Amino acid sequence: MHPWISIIHFYYRSLLSAQILSLTIGFFCITYLILSNFSQLSIENISPKTWIQSVLTNNTNTIALNITKQDINSLVDIENKSFICDRMRKNDGTREVNVSSELDDHLVNILRPYCEIVPILRNNWIPAKRYIESDIIFIIYTSASFYHTRATAVRDTWLSRVTHKYFFSQTPYPSLPVTVIEGVGETYSSNIKKIYYGMQIAYKNHNKTAKFYFLAGCDTFVNVPHLLKHLESFNYKQPIIIGGYPNKHVCYVKRNATNDIISYPSGGAGFLLSSHTMNMMIPKLNSYFENDWPLTDDKAHADAALSCLAHSMGINSTFVPGFWKFNPEKTLTDIGKEKFYTNPEPNTFHYIHPLFMYVLDEFYIHQLLDRLGNDKNFDELMKFTRQFVLIHYELLRIKKRECTLPEVERIKE
Repeated sequence: MHPWISIIHFYYRSLLSAQILSLTIGFFCITYLILSNFSQLSIENISPKTWIQSVLTNNTNTIALNITKQDINSLVDIENKSFICDRMRKNDGTREVNVSSELDDHLVNILRPYCEIVPILRNNWIPAKRYIESDIIFIIYTSASFYHTRATAVRDTWLSRVTHKYFFSQTPYPSLPVTVIEGVGETYSSNIKKIYYGMQIAYKNHNKTAKFYFLAGCDTFVNVPHLLKHLESFNYKQPIIIGGYPNKHVCYVKRNATNDIISYPSGGAGFLLSSHTMNMMIPKLNSYFENDWPLTDDKAHADAALSCLAHSMGINSTFVPGFWKFNPEKTLTDIGKEKFYTNPEPNTFHYIHPLFMYVLDEFYIHQLLDRLGNDKNFDELMKFTRQFVLIHYELLRIKKRECTLPEVERIKE
């Protein structure tokens, strides 16, 4: 992942003297400032060969703009370019000259297929204004069998760019790192205990500052910038649960089923609890799971259990678009492009294979860079790039500690 700078060289010939050439350059700079302020044109997209003509009139040099309709269309295309989706091989089948063949194959064959699957946005990025990522505590439940696959993929991708995060499980593993909850086990049914014990740990550490708590498993991809935008209309001081893909489940009192059947957000797609909801839940959490909810394998639905507890306190779930229960490919197949594209900025996808956790994260990183660059939002672009580079090298340091290279077998002379 090496930084690169695209440099555009302008080559043009002139018979002007050095003095007149200086005037030309000066006038061009003034023209650029005017265009960039009033027409939002970027110097990278201005071609002196076709747009600027030097005309000698009465022994003076003037600059005439010769902008054609074709130039304007070309400019629009450039300013809405997608690094992945517009990547094409040359007519003779050769690759782009600025990347290796292996990288080009990855961009074309692995990343570009998503251009036909998920909504493609090229510009008009509007960042979240009400909340920032450090307002959310991310709680990920996992197990030892997934440490080297799912959990590591999550750690290396979207979760690397958030401030407050927890992996909850029974088995220690410093590389993630895992917050250990002793005695809960490592089976699927243990997730419910990992969640409600983990919620108490996270609440104890962050209840003074947290605004939301996000819960999901280790095979969920989260687009955090999109998630923050979907929280704009919600007040963390109100008792709310936010998620998507509603399911139905019966609630329990003293281990017995009641007549209450609630709609609850799918835990696979992830869901959020406001800090006010956590304030209400935490004092009742232990009693509810010890006395009311049946902790059997067939009832180990932490998402339903938490929603039933919330329901008993008068809190109903709020469902918003963009929390997808399945991966992008299956989501498109199941519901079709029209419904899938209704919300073009998805929050989450579930059932993401570890290898495709990296692919999906890389794809959406490029899409965000496209949008910021096409919008000329250089402040936001620089802010994101700085953060990404810092995290990248932190991950490299972690990987260096984790990985042991094989010994080099020297050839005996």
